[in-house]
Amino acid sequence: MENIQMINILLVTLLGAAALRWGAAPERICAAVLFFVTLADPLYHLLVGRSTIYGSVDTGHLLIDLGLAATFLGVALWANRIYPLWLAAFQLVSVISHFVREVTEFFPKLAYGIMTYGPYSIILIILTAGIWRHRTRVRRYGRYRSWRTSSSPLPERLPTPQPNG
Repeated sequence: MENIQMINILLVTLLGAAALRWGAAPERICAAVLFFVTLADPLYHLLVGRSTIYGSVDTGHLLIDLGLAATFLGVALWANRIYPLWLAAFQLVSVISHFVREVTEFFPKLAYGIMTYGPYSIILIILTAGIWRHRTRVRRYGRYRSWRTSSSPLPERLPTPQPNG
């Protein structure tokens, strides 16, 4: 295993521990899926028997990135937080890079590599800030809802319609 993979595993393990200690459900879900993806990448390469390919779309990485994006989008839509929107946005950059690589053969390998792996580093920073911000908010204001409700609750008593005339 490469040094960068070892560092990534250490970082997501620390993030996972922080999410368990100070986070609520959205932080824990995001940290857990990042931990899973960080472990899935070297396992994927071990199973296929090759390193990352940059000359064409790496289908395994595309599937991993799609799963991560779907999870972040789900959390972003329902969590009572702002940072999951940023997580989803940066992860979508990784997803889009695979499609750009497929559409044009002139997409430089370095650009493909940066667009697929660069957002991961930013996502780690954003999730760290999200956990820290959640912890700060709970200390300052107390516990609050982790998830948004789809609509306002109904009033206790609905007004009865008045007949015309």
